Amino acid sequence: MAIKVYGSNVCPGTMRFISILTSHGVMPAFINVTGSIDHLKEFITFRDNSELFAGVRGTGAIGFPLIQLEDGTYTRDVNKVLKDLGIDEEMKFGK
Repeated sequence: MAIKVYGSNVCPGTMRFISILTSHGVMPAFINVTGSIDHLKEFITFRDNSELFAGVRGTGAIGFPLIQLEDGTYTRDVNKVLKDLGIDEEMKFGK
């Protein structure tokens, strides 16, 4: 499964997700949103308009990572992606 991961190299959740993927042989395309103004604009536009971020907007959270699946759909559900890839690990997010 070819996937893209939108996030930041300074985001622990993004980097943990990528680490899990790569340790299981999945090499995602990583879009470092904070490394390019064009990528940042693209992400913010998506975040401001997508229902995937309805629970994030206005909370002070950014909403990383965002995953684009091989079929072009987007998700923020990292645990479902891991499960669908047959990876028996779960990420927990604290507040």
